[in-house]
Amino acid sequence: MLAPVPLLFDQCSMRLITAPLTGSMLAASVYAVKGFYPQWFQAIAFMEEGLLFLAGLIAGIRLPDIDLLLPGFSHRSGITHSCGFAALFVALGFDAIAGGLAIGIALHLSSDMQPKAWTGGALVKLPWFGSIGMLSPLWLLLNIAGCFWILLSMLPAIEGIGRWAVMTVGLLGGIWYFFYEEKKRVLPLITLGFCLLLVHQYRDGRLNVEVVVQYFV
Repeated sequence: MLAPVPLLFDQCSMRLITAPLTGSMLAASVYAVKGFYPQWFQAIAFMEEGLLFLAGLIAGIRLPDIDLLLPGFSHRSGITHSCGFAALFVALGFDAIAGGLAIGIALHLSSDMQPKAWTGGALVKLPWFGSIGMLSPLWLLLNIAGCFWILLSMLPAIEGIGRWAVMTVGLLGGIWYFFYEEKKRVLPLITLGFCLLLVHQYRDGRLNVEVVVQYFV
């Protein structure tokens, strides 16, 4: 009798890759229709930014924990638990996807702000440096703020109904996340609100670097 073939991915692993894969497929579908079937794309052109934002949001919610599947990465890697993925898509010119990634990653990192204890797997690890210890909450806060900076920076570039679509998708995505994914909602919501206010005030010139640092030290 042949031995059973081992599964390449367990249920947890499949859950981690499903969301980024779904987001990637949605974004690829939008660009494929736009490039190969422009006459069909005209019917959904007004939803382009909203769909791309949704693709980024879907991918971003699970993307930080992809470190669990990457060889050589420790869980809660500082590379994946950061706004770096969103910043990369900004640099590549995919602003709507970057905005979705930013809000998805921010939601995930806000949940990571409430571990049972700041030890072991709850601590952020940086390449060649290892765990940053009790600086982990600060790392998460700064990267949530970075995500909101990216989100607020890309919104002015989207005009008309596209901006409303992006804002609606972001709001509904946040509501879905806190109803179905995160059961302990108070601290993540406070964290998100604080970081959003901090970034908004800084962008408006009401805060400077010295004042911002005082919030954390």
